[in-house]
Amino acid sequence: MTTPVVAVTPAATLGETIAVLAGKGFTSLPVVDETGRLLGVLEEDDVVLACHVPGPRSPSGGPDAGVLIGARTKIRDVMRTPGAGTHPDTELADLAERMLEHRLRSVPVLDRGRVVGVVTWGDLLRARAIETSSREIP
Repeated sequence: MTTPVVAVTPAATLGETIAVLAGKGFTSLPVVDETGRLLGVLEEDDVVLACHVPGPRSPSGGPDAGVLIGARTKIRDVMRTPGAGTHPDTELADLAERMLEHRLRSVPVLDRGRVVGVVTWGDLLRARAIETSSREIP
């Protein structure tokens, strides 16, 4: 699990959020309210769709839809809701299955509704590596 949590609010702009994603090397971010409660999730493909693909998820829907227009778009207009969170005690195998089924690259970890961490594919791989290496040591 990755901590501390880096998250955005629904009022953040797409431009601000792109800077966080790119600057931190993240593939998704939880979207939270002012108390840290999960409202939704923003994945890289949500950003690409909002910035480059005219249509219902692009604010203008016209031929001028693009990064300059999308940069001012509010996250509330492109985030996935409801946010799919998990409990800190969820078995990793169950979580991996859910992530595969829903094509999620990360899942926020919730404690009483508040985001306390994020589990990514990298976290699952590191946990598996630790498990595997501990079995190989006599």
